[in-house]
Amino acid sequence: MNPAGRPRTLLLLLLLAVSIPLTAQENNDRLWQQLMEQWAEQNDSEEVPDDLLEQLQGYIENPINLNDTASDALCDLPFLSDFQRDVIKAYIAQNGEMVTLSELHLLNGFDTLTLRLLEPFVTVAPTDNGTKPTLGQMLRNGRSNLRMGGRQQWPLSRGYNEDHYAGNPLRLYFRYQFKYADRIALQVSGEKDPGEALFGAASPKGFDYYGYYLMFQQLGRLKKAIVGKYQLQFGQGATLWSGYAPWMSGSMPLWRYGQGLRTSSAFGEYGSLRGAAATLQLHSRWELTLFYSHTSRDATTNDAADTLAAGEAQVQSLYQSGYHRTDNELSKKGQLTEQLYGAHLQYRHRQLVVGATAYGTTLSEAIVPPDYVYNAFAFSGRRNFNAGIDIAYRHRRLLLFGEVAAACNDSLTSSWHSPQTLPVAAVGGLQFHIDANNNLSIAYHYGAPTYNNLHANTLGQSSSPQNEEGLLLYFRTRLPYYIYLQTSVDLFRYPWMRYRVYSPSNGADYRLMLSKDVAPHTTLACQYRYRTAERNSDGQTYSVERIRRQQLQLSLDYTPDPSLRLHTRVVYSWFDCEDHAPQQGFLALQDVSYRWHRIRRPLTLSTRLALFDIGAYDARIYTYESDLMYEFAVPMLTDKGVRCYLLLRQELSPNLSMALKYAYTLYPERETIGSGYDRIDANYRHEFKAQLRLRF
Repeated sequence: MNPAGRPRTLLLLLLLAVSIPLTAQENNDRLWQQLMEQWAEQNDSEEVPDDLLEQLQGYIENPINLNDTASDALCDLPFLSDFQRDVIKAYIAQNGEMVTLSELHLLNGFDTLTLRLLEPFVTVAPTDNGTKPTLGQMLRNGRSNLRMGGRQQWPLSRGYNEDHYAGNPLRLYFRYQFKYADRIALQVSGEKDPGEALFGAASPKGFDYYGYYLMFQQLGRLKKAIVGKYQLQFGQGATLWSGYAPWMSGSMPLWRYGQGLRTSSAFGEYGSLRGAAATLQLHSRWELTLFYSHTSRDATTNDAADTLAAGEAQVQSLYQSGYHRTDNELSKKGQLTEQLYGAHLQYRHRQLVVGATAYGTTLSEAIVPPDYVYNAFAFSGRRNFNAGIDIAYRHRRLLLFGEVAAACNDSLTSSWHSPQTLPVAAVGGLQFHIDANNNLSIAYHYGAPTYNNLHANTLGQSSSPQNEEGLLLYFRTRLPYYIYLQTSVDLFRYPWMRYRVYSPSNGADYRLMLSKDVAPHTTLACQYRYRTAERNSDGQTYSVERIRRQQLQLSLDYTPDPSLRLHTRVVYSWFDCEDHAPQQGFLALQDVSYRWHRIRRPLTLSTRLALFDIGAYDARIYTYESDLMYEFAVPMLTDKGVRCYLLLRQELSPNLSMALKYAYTLYPERETIGSGYDRIDANYRHEFKAQLRLRF
């Protein structure tokens, strides 16, 4: 046996020994882990969108009433299929309103995992007698919720020590929300990222970013209206989709439920729209959404040499990170103003839904992308027009869906004369519930290299439909001995060049997940992923090499009672390509969470110890961590080290709660952490977070 492998084997046996005698149930942390880690892997980012988690947190605080079958709220839960939603409605129609959540166990197609995921977000209560509250009653009976928090890391990085950052290393934020059921909501929020100035020259109003919205619902024919920040989600995302997209390869069926007009997350600085929008119920079958947005966007301009030659600065691309710490980052703030205006018309009759979307986008300055070969079809100019038609039809257990969209702008006028470069995008597929335990989804998507859309998000390896074609298959079943299987295949190709891939390329992504309740309180899961793609060879710009990445994960969940949860995970990753030696990675972690219910003020304590040895960046591993509200991240682990954290949640009073988190990361074989202005001249990093929540 390889001596280097002995510590890993001993560690694996030790961690399993802690949990094997125990027995577990699934809870909603499993959903966060799966969704966020897959999002981070596909987008190669530690920062994850908070739209989904903020929305689900809202349902934890204000659960969905399953007896309210007229509401579309259940469609917001990404782990519920359309078949399962119909089963709930059919059960209530046949048997009357539910009295207890235990009745869900009687429904066809609801396994233990789904029931555990569903439990925190729903309730059963009698529906109202049809009386509608007045505006005064809603304002008097609504509930307010205020959250404030901060975060800091130390030792400080080079950006602070050398005064490159404009502000202090604290992240500060607040979020106030007033809400009455699902009828009216008001939210105001502010945020300052680490390194940004508070009441500085670039932020004289205090926080670097403010967000707000006011929402009304169910006011006669006015189905919903929002003033302020909002998002639009129609069809399958080929024409218009902003915010989080509820699809992730290997985790759920491929059909999307477009929520139409919806509120935006508190701290999302990119992708949201700002203005006014309304959805009108024209007829029992017709629905019209009108929208207008006027939003400031960050953008990157050309450097000083280019500016001097051109005579004036030119906008090259949109800047999406949201950081405004250095002079360079501050120079990108608010460089563009985007106006977006349009409409969506929807027809719904029984099991058929047809929608048509059209909107125009106008920028205050023209975008002139850098003159790179892979940018030949990148968006340029000031104006863009997008239009599309989407359709969904269900017959019993079969759902057919699709969308076709087209784009038009000045730079692509000539493309309409060449059939091979038409600026179009399309998504089509089917979802078949073979029976209660077997679900099959197939989808095809295509986006031409010339299809420009600043607000689209579809299936695929990248969120934008441009320059990607793919075929996806997803299958979920229950094997003998109550073993649940989820598997997916994503075959994709890129007709034109991309960043770091100066040639048309292709690849495949295979995922497999097996899970089983091995005991009344223990769940064992195994996940395997194999992904192959192409990229430029080192030193050979126009020569590509094939890369292969594999990851195997074993996890064990144990919940002996509602107060205690243990989670053990071991991950191996492999990476190899034609021009480099293979790279490997290893991660082992143990989570423990305990909640004291019987004390006067409930207290929850969560902790993790993670040991990792990852040869290089290409073998990196992403791990989701339990965290504070609005502090969502998936740390990317590389090199060799240790990471641990301690999370404390305490109910100080019926209306006041507190949360604290301390995290520590150590790289014993390093002298520094990070690079550039984020470089820390030490081999360790501390992080502290605090948050207060007030309800009244």
